[in-house]
Amino acid sequence: MACAPRLLQVVPRRCNLTGAARPVTTLWQRVPHRRACASTSAERIPSVASRGKPVRWDFVKCQPVFDKYVEFNFTEEDKRRFVGERAKFSADTRLLNVPPHVQSPAEMDWRETYEALVTIARLDDHISGYFQELIYGRVEDKDLMGRFGISLLEGKTLEKPLHNTKAVPREGAYFAMLQQTYWLSLHVWLVHSKQHMIQENEGIFGSAICALITRRVFEWAWVIVRLWLKQEDVPAMSIGTELEHFMEYVFGFCAALDEAFLQEASHGSAEAVQRKDNELEEGQVGLLPCVKQVLWSNVFFGACAHDHLQLEELAVYLIRQRIALEALPRTAFFTRRRPAHW
Repeated sequence: MACAPRLLQVVPRRCNLTGAARPVTTLWQRVPHRRACASTSAERIPSVASRGKPVRWDFVKCQPVFDKYVEFNFTEEDKRRFVGERAKFSADTRLLNVPPHVQSPAEMDWRETYEALVTIARLDDHISGYFQELIYGRVEDKDLMGRFGISLLEGKTLEKPLHNTKAVPREGAYFAMLQQTYWLSLHVWLVHSKQHMIQENEGIFGSAICALITRRVFEWAWVIVRLWLKQEDVPAMSIGTELEHFMEYVFGFCAALDEAFLQEASHGSAEAVQRKDNELEEGQVGLLPCVKQVLWSNVFFGACAHDHLQLEELAVYLIRQRIALEALPRTAFFTRRRPAHW
């Protein structure tokens, strides 16, 4: 199943697709995850989502775009639990071993500038294919997904008979695919969040590159999800509707992540994870508890325990990736140059 969508990827000429030389660490930091015990592995839990109910974000009927998308309303029970979670995560050494901020390297050279201009002018694409390859590498990594209790739907292909009227999606496929889509969109959001951080201080040229990255990567992601729906034998007349529903789920998830980092990590994620209880500002609950709550209510559909190991591991993974991206220099992000200290 995972091979078919690769046909639609726009891969840049300088992107090495071999497994050994794959430049994944330029954006995604390798994280030493703790493996779950056998009783809680992905194989033993086919779909934690089957016990929960996802909440769809209606972006057509919701409040105006200039208003606040998400407002966290934590209960007193949540706030009491957050105290223990802050203490637990503050002792996690994986959140302390992060790359330091460095000055951005030299500006793009003439060839990189030319490729960016060609991409902005829509004559070719030398930029977004690299991000697509990085993201899809994580979607194909079944071992990594399994550590977070997320399974990759397999066993079906895009090759369908001419009259495929009796084929239907498998039992539980909807929730499994939605969880798989959350995993895809989590990495799309990471690229988007870095682009947004850079764009705030960019001129017209840099801003155009940033806008193109987000637009192309999101458009590519929706093509992938559409192919997944077709692969799973969703009726052709329903694919558009189901895709719109998935977009609404993902939109709410991304908006919640935006708000979590804006509220809890306005001075950077590396600083936020080391903040003590007495250093929290009014209304703050801590970055890790807030992000974990977003993941619990979206990726895990509120169906698992709050101390679920795979949920906590996913929260640490996401924070690590965000910290690494915040430390990545602007030019390295645009040009795929890997900083010397990484």
